[in-house]
Amino acid sequence: MSDGRLVGSKILLGLFPAVLLAVLGTAGCGGGNGGADESNVDSMQGSTVLALAEIAAPSTQNYTTNFDLTEDPISEGGVWRRASNAWTNVRTANGIAFGTNGTANTYDDSYALLSGFGPDQQAEAVVFRSSSLATGITHEVELLLRMSDDANNVRGYECLFNYAGGVQIVRWNGALGDFTVLPTSGAGNLGRGLVSGDVIKATIVGNVISAYINGVLRAQAIDSTFASGQPGIGFFTRPGGNSENFGMTSYTASSN
Repeated sequence: MSDGRLVGSKILLGLFPAVLLAVLGTAGCGGGNGGADESNVDSMQGSTVLALAEIAAPSTQNYTTNFDLTEDPISEGGVWRRASNAWTNVRTANGIAFGTNGTANTYDDSYALLSGFGPDQQAEAVVFRSSSLATGITHEVELLLRMSDDANNVRGYECLFNYAGGVQIVRWNGALGDFTVLPTSGAGNLGRGLVSGDVIKATIVGNVISAYINGVLRAQAIDSTFASGQPGIGFFTRPGGNSENFGMTSYTASSN
């Protein structure tokens, strides 16, 4: 998978069962010259399991990527997912993640979700903006928090950052086009358009959702509708737009 690093006890053991078995098999090999006796084998196995458990059970989960693969939809070795539904895929190419919606004039945002994260989440991305971006047409990059999806619904929180520097926090309620723009406090719009290299960040702790640009809090909302779900990325434009010209060049997510 790309440059990504996904860490967590279940995930790590799931990714490396062969390593675990190989180590235990080596520890338990009593045949041949110099073979360990049974008591030593048990001790070695116990120590090995304990050491692996300590490695595999960190206090946080993290994922980082520079989108260095060419994929449609984004996968990075199965790390990213999206249910088969009416929404659209995220693509990656040339070190950029971007959306594919905009053919239909509807709220079919492109999105992709991670898995295995706890409820208090932080996500951060670096913006890409091409000089060929068609201004005057909506283009958004989105940091998603506590999201869940199925064949008919997507639920969770979207922190959107549009090309003109606008920021909103939106709750996705389930069905396509069913969303609520949450009231927010904070500094508000950036006052200029986003440019390549701007850093966007979103956090959710308890029922407090916050959106930042370059480390400055721009919007904060309070909502208790969703207590769990996964972080992810999203993109949105309208017919005539081209999300390939407004995307992300890196992304990091973590949870406590």
